[in-house]
Amino acid sequence: MAIDKTMLDAMTSGYKFYLDDMKSKNITGQYYDEVERLYKRLEEIGQESADMNEMYAKMQNENITVKMSDAYTRALTEEGNKNYMPQNGEVPDDSQLFKNNIDALRNCIKTLRDNYENTLEKATESQRMRIMVENNPEDLIKSIEDMIALAEEPGMTYANFLRIQIERGLDKAAEGITTRSFIEDVIEFKKAFMLPEIEIKMWEEKLEEYNKVAANNKFNLVELHEWEFISDRIERKYKPEIVKRERINDMFMKIVGDLGDWIMSYCSYPPYELMPWSVMSHDAAIADLTRIQKVTPGIVKEREKLLFRYFGLRLKDIIKDEYFLNDIKSNMIDDSQEYLEFLLLEVYPQCKPFNDASRELIDKQTSMYKGKKEVNPGKKEPYLRMKKYYDSKYGEGYMEKSLKEQGKGDIDKAEYTSNASPWNLESFLSHVEGKIVEPDLNETFVDNSTSAKIDEATSTIKEKAGGLFSFFKR
Repeated sequence: MAIDKTMLDAMTSGYKFYLDDMKSKNITGQYYDEVERLYKRLEEIGQESADMNEMYAKMQNENITVKMSDAYTRALTEEGNKNYMPQNGEVPDDSQLFKNNIDALRNCIKTLRDNYENTLEKATESQRMRIMVENNPEDLIKSIEDMIALAEEPGMTYANFLRIQIERGLDKAAEGITTRSFIEDVIEFKKAFMLPEIEIKMWEEKLEEYNKVAANNKFNLVELHEWEFISDRIERKYKPEIVKRERINDMFMKIVGDLGDWIMSYCSYPPYELMPWSVMSHDAAIADLTRIQKVTPGIVKEREKLLFRYFGLRLKDIIKDEYFLNDIKSNMIDDSQEYLEFLLLEVYPQCKPFNDASRELIDKQTSMYKGKKEVNPGKKEPYLRMKKYYDSKYGEGYMEKSLKEQGKGDIDKAEYTSNASPWNLESFLSHVEGKIVEPDLNETFVDNSTSAKIDEATSTIKEKAGGLFSFFKR
């Protein structure tokens, strides 16, 4: 589900200022086109994201803020030079060009500060906290001020100014600082959230490569377009394995989710206590739960076949999957250890086409539900890590303010009860290793239910009495 439009508009308004400002100045050309493209991508990300945190993460991953700021600054500088050029075909001398360039730089600083203040004014409290950290233009302004200071040195000529700023890397300083800082922020973010090691490793290699290439440059930076090629090369090295790991884990967890739905569908409480069945008519709820009972085992078997066909894995291999194990270590798994062991060791062997759950299994599921033992008691830990990270980065109280502005309650104060024991990976592995059944994926299943036998008998009678039925039809 996309972010609420009111919130999205408030967040993107600061970036829309780039476009509006250039339109008001009648600026066109490649830099305007780049800002427009990045802004449209920003809107797309907003539509794709479920909340502001996901949107910020995607923006960070695509380096949108850096690229947009860079293109906007270049557009202003280029336009400033045009505006200060003499008209009527007059050829300016070096002193006039020098003055024009300095005036354009000063104008750029004013515009950057005005834009920043305008964005802060329109932002919510939590957005201001974030903007003040992520979008503060002072580093960029400092680099522009350094160029102005160079221009104002005694005896400086325009030719020397252009040469020296390039020799000193003054025109690239902010770009290098921003790119390196961005990579470091991503690594810090991924470590704070305890994301899979392979994802952290990819970004650590990016930082290592950036520093290595930058060391060959006397300004200790990598040109932005060159860095895009280097970053792309590193991602092509890691992305196939990351996508593979994500697909495998997704399939594992879908099977686990199917097992939970299947055994739950036999219990008496869903029509009265669980969404969406509790808001359906009783007959519709029973029909849907019956559908789950009959259809889910076949879906599980088909998922298993796909898992084996494309990855050579079976459900028993879930305990070796690095993403699954990382979910346990980071408490990003919803199920408690006790409940997951129940699904893997007891529910899974019975979840077969044309088979119904035993009374014993149904009673145990009901007991775990009533006893509040299904949910991981550490489920709040990822939120607490996120809160600690964001509060340290943007200021104390950031998470509470952000959630409140999104119309969500304070998770710290939310009622949350689980009577299950905390996860212990070592004991989990000792309980399930070698004990998850390995079914024959080519096994065929026969419907031995009473209704199936009645249908079969009816078909047999009709077949044997075919001639008689034909006689009566005539």
